[in-house]
Amino acid sequence: MTSIINIGGLESTFHLIGLAMVTIIAVLNPFGNLPQFIAMTDGIHTLLRQKLFRNILWTAFLIVLIFLLTGSFIMQHLFRVNLDSVRVAGGLILVVMSMKSLLFSSTKKDFSDYRGLKFDELFKRSIIPMAFPMLVGPGTLASVIVIAEESGMFVAISAVVASFVFLFVLFHFSAMIERILGKLVLYVLSRIALVFIVAMGIQMIIVGLRGLKVLSPLG
Repeated sequence: MTSIINIGGLESTFHLIGLAMVTIIAVLNPFGNLPQFIAMTDGIHTLLRQKLFRNILWTAFLIVLIFLLTGSFIMQHLFRVNLDSVRVAGGLILVVMSMKSLLFSSTKKDFSDYRGLKFDELFKRSIIPMAFPMLVGPGTLASVIVIAEESGMFVAISAVVASFVFLFVLFHFSAMIERILGKLVLYVLSRIALVFIVAMGIQMIIVGLRGLKVLSPLG
């Protein structure tokens, strides 16, 4: 009987990790960022590009992990805001940023001056904006805090690790993926992801407003 309960609890934990992982990957929007990263490193040798992407992802991972471990303390003791306020703020960020990306096409920038740079200089010039805010933005940070408060720190950390493992594999084979899927498919996938992010943002706002007693609870 105990083993059945343990298995059930384990399945529930894996289920929560899976849901949190999907949420984090959606907010990170790798299929939207991948074509931009490839464009920014166009003409750079594949091995150097892969090394750059690995370092960018490590930096983004550390930003998320540090904020995840300290965000609750900052939220409660420094800014003295509760989880529902963070839900509303994070939801607004997700909706506004996603709607902006959906409705207004981003202007193409010239990154030709990246070519010929040594790795250290290339990394310094690309860490911002590639790691932050393109990959990890305020919406991502708010989302991981909400996940940690709702499902626990273990679930949140596991989901973050799993999400970045997925991103490491995706960006390592970025050139191959772009050749196989094509820019149009990646663009469509990024648009679909943005629609889901808008829905997630609206849901966060509604849950937050109910928690703040601005909206009446269901039923």
